[in-house]
Amino acid sequence: MPVILVVIIQIMCGVHVVKTGQERYWLYLIIGLPGIGCAVYALAILLPDLLGSRDGKRLLGKAQDKMDPERHVRMLRDELVITETSQNYVRLADELLRIGRPQEAATNYQKALTGIFVQDPDILVKLAQAQFDSHDPVSCQKTLERLIDANPDYRSQDGHLLYARSLQQTGDLDKAEDEFRVLVEYYTGPEARFRYYQLLIEKGDKLEAKHQLETIAVMARRAKPHYRKMHKEWLTKVNQELKALG
Repeated sequence: MPVILVVIIQIMCGVHVVKTGQERYWLYLIIGLPGIGCAVYALAILLPDLLGSRDGKRLLGKAQDKMDPERHVRMLRDELVITETSQNYVRLADELLRIGRPQEAATNYQKALTGIFVQDPDILVKLAQAQFDSHDPVSCQKTLERLIDANPDYRSQDGHLLYARSLQQTGDLDKAEDEFRVLVEYYTGPEARFRYYQLLIEKGDKLEAKHQLETIAVMARRAKPHYRKMHKEWLTKVNQELKALG
């Protein structure tokens, strides 16, 4: 290992010792045994700190998901065997949806719709999402219509977006446009307006479609950095589409 790299690692470890208030003997170890001392410090202090932090736990969780994506599903199935409740069906369905198994998720959301939860609006929105992700926009639309019939005062921007998209998927473009016009006025974030842009492109209205993209871009410029960071994926798509339109 190059000497300069060892020195840099020593400095980084030394700064961490001082900033985090570790025992001073770590400094002696890092200075006295440059390579070995830093390695021991990393394993004993840095790695546990990283894994205990929010970012560390998230990285560890992603690694575990890649190695064993079924681990949470198995645990949740076991919990369901012990206690068969609507809440446990929802938890299992949430995990199945997260790992990309929407059809199984839809089945479990349907099982959760029983007793006092038979018309639960939050579960119905999740069921509609699972149905949409299963390429079944007709069932998605019917579920959302059932939700509104049973809960006329319920409001969900995600449910509204699903409804507009399901109309688009089933070919009812005019009605979908009506829903999108209302939706973009209150939806937080650029997704709804970007999907409205896609609908307008499908209908051949390129001028209005470009206007929607430009509106997203202006709103993003005026927003705080946190907004741009949170919606980076959508804003990147917006910039790409604007460049393509010229």
